[in-house]
Amino acid sequence: MEAELLWPAVAGERLGAAPLVQQGAPSSLRGARIRPRTRVRHGDVFQYPGHGDVAMIESGCLIVELMMSCGSILPLTRFSDGDVVPTLDRLSTPAFSLSYRAEHLTQITWLRGDLVGTDLRERGARAYETLLFASMRQITSLACLPAAYRLYVEILRGAPRTNNAEFELPSHTELASRICSTRETVSREISILRREGVLSRGKRVVLLAPGDLTKRIARALNLESDADVWESIGVVLLTEHSA
Repeated sequence: MEAELLWPAVAGERLGAAPLVQQGAPSSLRGARIRPRTRVRHGDVFQYPGHGDVAMIESGCLIVELMMSCGSILPLTRFSDGDVVPTLDRLSTPAFSLSYRAEHLTQITWLRGDLVGTDLRERGARAYETLLFASMRQITSLACLPAAYRLYVEILRGAPRTNNAEFELPSHTELASRICSTRETVSREISILRREGVLSRGKRVVLLAPGDLTKRIARALNLESDADVWESIGVVLLTEHSA
């Protein structure tokens, strides 16, 4: 009930019935009767009805958002093509609620929960694990880092992994919401980073010294290396071997 009051009532648009199984579909899908697909437009909230069926993203992307009673909205993680979507009905309290928001036009395929195979069940378990880790990272950030350092985390997450690549900063209001702080704090800290030569000026910016931010966060969290910082904030760095 709390989530329904906090979020606008935006349901996905139902399409016509889909074929039972597409040609060449994995064996784990065969025999799982597929209900009519659900389509969610960009920016709309996806309401998971929790009727026992399994939702899988056929195309598009859903972002899990944590909405605090104070009005702050914190993005946790995203699920995309082929991911099984975890239910969120048991993960909300009067102080916060979790919901899905479509990042693009997103189409959901429904599978009967009692007929899905081992592969999909394992994918569902991994999705819950991903959501758990994302939640723990956000809790760590809020509990252990001051507002300025939470801003550093958001900048590091948003910056491209290539050197001197431009990216667009979210608005100061949006950043303030993400780090549970004020717009004034965000404006002040960004101005400091620009004076220190860590961040370039302009709407499209370059993170000139990412190592400076990771070192600050490492000291605050008592971590030993930059790699530990990147892992702690949920960013996977591709090495030459993995690439």
